[in-house]
Amino acid sequence: MVKQGLRALANTSANFSNQGVQDAIATANIGFVTKTKTLQYLVDINSTLTDVQKTTIRASLNVQPYLNAGRYLQDLNNHTADMLQGLLGEADADSTSNGTFLEQLGIVDGIQGSYLYLYGEEASVANRGVNDHFGSLRGILDDELLSIKQSVATITGASLATDTAFQNATQALIDFVNALGDSSTLDVSTLNSLLSVYESAANNFNTILTGAAYSAQRTNLIAARTAINSQLSLEATNLGSVRSYSVILTRYMAFQGLAENEAIRDIIAKTAQTAAWQDYYENYNDRFAQLNVKYENTAGDSENETIINNELRLRGLPDVTDYTNLTAVADKASRDTRLVGTVSFPGRGTADVIKKSCEKLGINITGRDVYGQSQNLLKSMNDFDRETVRLELQNHQRANTLS
Repeated sequence: MVKQGLRALANTSANFSNQGVQDAIATANIGFVTKTKTLQYLVDINSTLTDVQKTTIRASLNVQPYLNAGRYLQDLNNHTADMLQGLLGEADADSTSNGTFLEQLGIVDGIQGSYLYLYGEEASVANRGVNDHFGSLRGILDDELLSIKQSVATITGASLATDTAFQNATQALIDFVNALGDSSTLDVSTLNSLLSVYESAANNFNTILTGAAYSAQRTNLIAARTAINSQLSLEATNLGSVRSYSVILTRYMAFQGLAENEAIRDIIAKTAQTAAWQDYYENYNDRFAQLNVKYENTAGDSENETIINNELRLRGLPDVTDYTNLTAVADKASRDTRLVGTVSFPGRGTADVIKKSCEKLGINITGRDVYGQSQNLLKSMNDFDRETVRLELQNHQRANTLS
């Protein structure tokens, strides 16, 4: 743990804020975006408009969703502010509290380790990484905000009449909402007229932007909106189920930890109705016995051969290399696990042991003298030693590989 600066942390408050997100939003808040964002904010906070009326207004403003940039920029600001207040978290089953920002950070941190332990890969593979919960706070949408800025700057620089008309229609709605006091009577007819003008202006603006001259900017704006909305939706969904997901992973880890107790392992194997669970607990002991740290390997098949060679050397193998040493070959045959118990060695001469061993192992001895038989038998036995170590390595790797 780094201690430098730790005392200062303990004597101050972090004063968390989404100011960094607001600054990034500000770079994109130019041209027609400024007016759409102002309008969305005013509609959100207005107390005269009913919820139904606000829904109607928002539907009209979204007639060309990508031009309604103020909506998703305002949503990004609100989303990150709520995140810091812990408002997006899943409520505790024992209370109505969503938890704090700190608590949710801790749960997400735990998910990273639990997922890696259980699945052998980063939680981001399942859209449960840190960025999948808090990415908007980390600034992963900054590129999209920059793209909005650049695209809107290009469009604004063209001084399009349809841009002007769109901004004028938006400003008219801003003026209308601003004029509403807390006790004002809403002029529905005027509002509907203003919304109609806005929709026509937005559609006309879109028609011009669809043309070849500005299609790239239009495409960028659409892509930016999609990315922002998708990220906010992902984060809200993940944080809204963060406790439940963490509990699921923790429960799996708890069951795995019980596998070391033979009696409990037997209970789980006999009561679980899922084949995968039965397989894990019924075969746990055998697979555990196959694990061997000396067979740890992460470099692939070429490294496997090195491990096999090293293990053979540690075992003193091959222990016989000269096939003309008939006594040594016969002695090795008497230790071969394929032959022990199937060939009666006592009382047999060396040549007879070699011959019987060849016959048992299916080695062709036709036309071969005892030295020819010895050569082929020795090769078979040395190959078997290598394959025995290879099988041990493969069993270890299977038992040590998540599946």
